[in-house]
Amino acid sequence: MIDGTTNRSRQLAWFRVGVLTTCMIALSSVASYDVGVGAAAQNNTYPQKVGQWLVDAQGRVLVMHGVNLVHKTAPFYPDNFSAQDAAFLASEGLDVARIGFIWSAVEPEPGVYDDTYIEHVITLNDLLARYGIRTLIDFHQDSWSAKAGGDGAPAWASPSTSDLVDFQDFWNNTPVSDGVGLQVHFKNAWRHVVTMLDQSSGANNIVGFDPFNEPYAGIDSGCVPFTPCPLFEAGPLASFYRGVIAAIRSTGDQHVIFPEAIAQNGIFSPSLPAFADSETAFSFHYYCPLTQTAKSDQPYDGVCRPLEQWGVGNFVSYAHRLQVPAFVGEFSCNDADEDNAAMVDLLDQDFLSWTVWAYYSYAQDPANCPGQGLLLNDQLPGSLSNAKAEKLDALVVPYAEAIAGTPQLEQFDRTTMTLTMKYSAVPVPGTHLSPSAVTDFFVPSLDYPNGADVRVLNGQVVSRGEEAVGVVPSQLGDTVTVVISPAA
Repeated sequence: MIDGTTNRSRQLAWFRVGVLTTCMIALSSVASYDVGVGAAAQNNTYPQKVGQWLVDAQGRVLVMHGVNLVHKTAPFYPDNFSAQDAAFLASEGLDVARIGFIWSAVEPEPGVYDDTYIEHVITLNDLLARYGIRTLIDFHQDSWSAKAGGDGAPAWASPSTSDLVDFQDFWNNTPVSDGVGLQVHFKNAWRHVVTMLDQSSGANNIVGFDPFNEPYAGIDSGCVPFTPCPLFEAGPLASFYRGVIAAIRSTGDQHVIFPEAIAQNGIFSPSLPAFADSETAFSFHYYCPLTQTAKSDQPYDGVCRPLEQWGVGNFVSYAHRLQVPAFVGEFSCNDADEDNAAMVDLLDQDFLSWTVWAYYSYAQDPANCPGQGLLLNDQLPGSLSNAKAEKLDALVVPYAEAIAGTPQLEQFDRTTMTLTMKYSAVPVPGTHLSPSAVTDFFVPSLDYPNGADVRVLNGQVVSRGEEAVGVVPSQLGDTVTVVISPAA
């Protein structure tokens, strides 16, 4: 259960336990220091798509929990984010960040790129890599541009004060002052950014690319924003993504690409078709409308449960139908923490990677929520004393970060603080497991103040370091069951 009064002193340690035995974890303090590249980022290659899963170089299925680090106004990147923030996130098992480029900062004039700005975002990726925090790279927008009251597109790409008119010009590839179409400029900007990213030291830290945040249909579509628009998705939006994918691939890059469907809460299944590119996946957002201005003591959280199960279920079913990984790029936004906890548990049941909106409040940014942010004070670095305790409790849970086999079941019971996880010690079809592959768990000590009892069926816990519980099967092909609960 959520307890905002608990002292969030998180501690981790390694231990060893035999098959079908119980062991108490001896937990020791973790301070804010450079933990180095952890289990989630220790490989020399970036994740790849294998069917509906993202896998690392050892063939393990990756499941990531993390935050959005997107700043929509000048300087258009989180310049207050520091090594202490990265260490704090890593210590809380938050091992992925969605970081964003703002097109107006990338290309302030037609065909002119601000490489200094791009390097700032690259430096952020490199910093996160040092702490084992992978990244999803996003080109962000809300309501098209600052001219229309949002963020994203530069002024030269925004001839109207109406975002829907500007979007229509974009989908029509309307030429701008240099005679080049808007979409061509956007694709060229992606090509330029990817070229610089792939030359950086943190290129292998990148999970993939999210080409366009929350696309809207244009005014000619007749569709209302944030509602399904099947003809637009299957037509202009799909065509646009094919062009962006081609532009990224022209650099030689092979990172996974995560197209988003039109922004809507899974009212209906998306209509985006499958893409021919073998390394495409799917990213979606879910926001229960009732919690966008709610606090945890308001009676909205329970109303959201069936809506979330329906909407997330539609998105997951769509991804499974296309046999692609699904990544939840945004959810939450406010301090409705019962609902935040319920969303985390729902997403984890489907082994979905996610990044909560957001790490910072950034009240000056457009389209942000009044209660968003994990920190109490954006001006201070992340720490247990500078974090919203109830939100941290909702988000930080034990989970399997890297699974050496095929995932089957994961459930976290918050009333007993018990994690139950099952997987088959068989590689997912289309990949191979390294002989040394271990299933890694993050175990937060706050949930286990007296240590944790771990029971393993058809496997054993092995000692590997100070970041997670590692489990190996008794033999390949077994179904391994791991149960982690508080010690008495």
